[in-house]
Amino acid sequence: MGAEQNIIVALEFGSSAIVGAAGFRKEDGSLKALDVVIEKTAESIQRGVVYNIDTTASAINNIVAHINSKLGTRVRRAYVGVSGQSLHTVGNVISRKLESKLKITDELMDNFMDSNLATNYPDSEILHVIPQEYIVGHHSVSNPVGIQAEEIEARYVNVVARRLLNENIAICMQKAGLEIADILISPLALADSLLSESEKRSGCALVDFGAATTTVSIYTNNLLRFLTVIPLGGGNITADLVSAKQMYAEEAEGIKRKHGVAYVASETDNPVRIPINNNRIIDENELQNIIGARQEEIIMNAWEQIKPMQAKLLAGIITTGGAAQMKDLAEAIKHFTGFDRVKAAKSLITSVEVARDVLTPQDTSIDTLMALLMHGRESCVSPVGETAPAEAVKPVQEPEPVPEYQAPEPEQKPKEQRKKTVSSWITKGGRWLNDIVKSEEEEE
Repeated sequence: MGAEQNIIVALEFGSSAIVGAAGFRKEDGSLKALDVVIEKTAESIQRGVVYNIDTTASAINNIVAHINSKLGTRVRRAYVGVSGQSLHTVGNVISRKLESKLKITDELMDNFMDSNLATNYPDSEILHVIPQEYIVGHHSVSNPVGIQAEEIEARYVNVVARRLLNENIAICMQKAGLEIADILISPLALADSLLSESEKRSGCALVDFGAATTTVSIYTNNLLRFLTVIPLGGGNITADLVSAKQMYAEEAEGIKRKHGVAYVASETDNPVRIPINNNRIIDENELQNIIGARQEEIIMNAWEQIKPMQAKLLAGIITTGGAAQMKDLAEAIKHFTGFDRVKAAKSLITSVEVARDVLTPQDTSIDTLMALLMHGRESCVSPVGETAPAEAVKPVQEPEPVPEYQAPEPEQKPKEQRKKTVSSWITKGGRWLNDIVKSEEEEE
């Protein structure tokens, strides 16, 4: 198989499904996807967090069995992408006065990083660290090594999440007989594969509209400055239709995808009458009122995260995700926020070739999965019949069962009331972003 011997396997734990893929990098650096498998897990994954370990492990087994059968190999490990409602960034500043004017060394920088990693976040852990800048005297520098100083301040952005997020994934992978090749943060992997260096440097907000969550990632000067996951997504629109018109969820999802529009300037004089179950109908205006009210709420919650840094976002707002496929989403964002630099992400930076016999969605809903494959480096498979080494699957000690917190579904409110709804966690995010803006303004 040549280059195909180095086959990467990736798993994405989404809100409505676990998606797996196998592929390899070609000699020119592009990616070839050999298999894509989607396992619906409506009751297993809730807002990106494993809720039912047994059904999740079963779904992983089904994905692996499909890949094994198709490629004639044996999957030993997989790269796992994590997201979920608890994922967010926290700014951290560590200051230190030196005993005398000393030259800053790599060892001192390592000591700063160790101090940052030792920061305690109750019930949460640091998954990733992005150094922002170092303040030496009155100057901001990206690398202070070699500079003489009497005091130094290090600024970090820590990506944190609940400990239960990784713990449950590790248990599921063990039950499925797989080793974790690496834990990847899905929004960061997607941004690396979707955004150009120019967009990150100029400043942009990547908004990933998912089924149960909406993820906002903000970049300026080529660095991640802020990330948060909002517990609202396209599934809330579907739930609104189910509640308002007593539809089946599958029927509501189909009508939303076929007839839904994110923003309509005015009602239609002769609305289309759309048939629904039990010989009933819903007219086009009523449908758009239901969709528009929830869509506005989702957009405005995302905008509250973006607004403090809007002046820094020269590349604007970039949308992606399965729920971003709704017609006129960009127009809706412009209308509700007054911010006119909005565009949809077109394609991944790295070229992706999909094998002819692989069926994939004709939109950006698997872009994150492809991004995870691109970040894989080690082969995840071995020939059929090869015995797995004893250490391949390390035992994971299951913690005492901890009930996962379930955020209540946002209640259906009149459109004018929803517009005023901004929860406390939004306020906290805004404060952190304001600190970033002030910091950047001081540097200028």
